[in-house]
Amino acid sequence: MMALKQVIPVVLVFSCILATPCVYAADTLQQIHPYISVKGEYSDNLDLTYENKKHDFYTTVAPGLKFSNMDAQSGLDLDASAGYVFYSEYDDFNYVTGNVNLNAKYLTGSHFNFYLKNAFIRSDDPREREYFTTTADNKFVLATETQRNTYMRNVVEPTIEYQFGPESRIGLKYRNNLYRAEDVEDVEGNDSIENYANAFLTAWFNKQHGLSLDYGYTNGYFEGDPDLNGQRVGGAYMLRFTPRATASLKGAYTKQTFTEEDDLRDYEIYETSLGIAYLFSPTLTASLEAGYYWMEPRTGEKQDGVTFKADITQLDVRTSYRLSLQGGYTQDYFTSQNLGFQKYYRATGSVTHFLDRRLSIGCLGSVERTESEPVSLSVSDPELRETILGAGANVSYLPFKWLKFSLEYTYKENNPNHYYEESNGYKENRAMLTVIATY
Repeated sequence: MMALKQVIPVVLVFSCILATPCVYAADTLQQIHPYISVKGEYSDNLDLTYENKKHDFYTTVAPGLKFSNMDAQSGLDLDASAGYVFYSEYDDFNYVTGNVNLNAKYLTGSHFNFYLKNAFIRSDDPREREYFTTTADNKFVLATETQRNTYMRNVVEPTIEYQFGPESRIGLKYRNNLYRAEDVEDVEGNDSIENYANAFLTAWFNKQHGLSLDYGYTNGYFEGDPDLNGQRVGGAYMLRFTPRATASLKGAYTKQTFTEEDDLRDYEIYETSLGIAYLFSPTLTASLEAGYYWMEPRTGEKQDGVTFKADITQLDVRTSYRLSLQGGYTQDYFTSQNLGFQKYYRATGSVTHFLDRRLSIGCLGSVERTESEPVSLSVSDPELRETILGAGANVSYLPFKWLKFSLEYTYKENNPNHYYEESNGYKENRAMLTVIATY
């Protein structure tokens, strides 16, 4: 918590600076919207275990506050809430929850731009939200703990850039990613701190030809494990055929080393890819990217494989959907599990349809497979493989502007093939009813 106390003042001070031009406007009070959220949930497998499953009803009561004064030049969007979670049977699980999401910007008008993002969560949900496990596009695994305990995560990300053209800019981004979990008996802690600095340049020479370069440095601290030092250099050439179609050729080099001498987890990655993005309409976009990577570990066999990403997104007033196919590798070091280098393949899809202005329905589905090296040399299987299936449906109803009801059901299933299958495999059915009243 001491680290969090150090982060929060920085966020607040920077937020106040960015919001100063608008904070004292006459309509400030009209931009403040208090609300209260009441969520009832049921899970038939609270700890996501193979056997000895716990099931329970639990309720979250969380008052919150929304504030927004964002315009084209500057402003602040803030959504903060805190509450309490009550379990019906397992009342020793009760805990205080919290969520804060902040976005701020300040465009000086003299080519310098400032941005700030901050996200905070305190929860006991074994599944972390994707936002908190994503460190780069297409490079994350949704970490899943198999024991329920309270944790907190805070991600703060300030950015400064100098814009020297309509689409050209140079800048510096910093990210502090802090993860703290309460100690659980007989379980080694996975607390971590990520400090990441990224220098970037995007330059368009004309309407057709562009170039991007970036360099990132990562320092990671892990409780009970050696520190991590990571470097990544990347570049891309972009060719815009038409205002709607853009192709790109990318290349990158990554090096990960641990502070412990002769650490067997050290490795290097070389990768290249070719992609194209097309704008079919203002609401319909599609992209396709494919490439290859080579991973050279300090010891052991080299690994290589194909990387790919295909997305189609429709954002319409009535119907929105997204279909995505992804595959390649991920580096999972700052989630609740810190699984390291993994191969993965993923397919996801979601659809939301508004029956009218007040009523919407949706559904989603996903399948993900991960592959990694065994944690022990005594394991006969050369690969550890897990397949995670997910499906869900939701209904949302807005009878008044200030009142919203939502009902959601999700199903999760994890099918590992390795020797600790019984400790990692699970099935879960989960139902949620949420009521939000906003002033």
